[in-house]
Amino acid sequence: MAQDSVDLSCDYQFWMQKLSVWDQASTLETQQDTCLHVAQFQEFLRKMYEALKEMDSNTVIERFPTIGQLLAKACWNPFILAYDESQKILIWCLCCLINKEPQNSGQSKLNSWIQGVLSHILSALRFDKEVALFTQGLGYAPIDYYPGLL
Repeated sequence: MAQDSVDLSCDYQFWMQKLSVWDQASTLETQQDTCLHVAQFQEFLRKMYEALKEMDSNTVIERFPTIGQLLAKACWNPFILAYDESQKILIWCLCCLINKEPQNSGQSKLNSWIQGVLSHILSALRFDKEVALFTQGLGYAPIDYYPGLL
């Protein structure tokens, strides 16, 4: 388990740097690089989620203080959002950051920010069959599921 933790930290730094490069340049080379690595990034997200779901939100922020930046950069990258299950895994990761009972304004602001990012992802997937099934399972009609879900 300790080796997994070290590997995840190294991978985390690598992907944070990659996302920063992808975010700053919209050249053909950057787009090609994103497409070339997006499957590997999705696998990293899956590993990240497996680690995050075992931690409370405070521990997540202590261990990965820039996790919000990493997830935000990924959530605003259309190549990542469009790839396979990446958007679903991003939603799972973001949900791990939510503090169920915020104790201060910082935690409340983080929750509000997460809701905004989730809204962005869900609106990008408005007609996605899985999102419709997900919200229907929660008991929301298609018209009102965004405010109710968040």
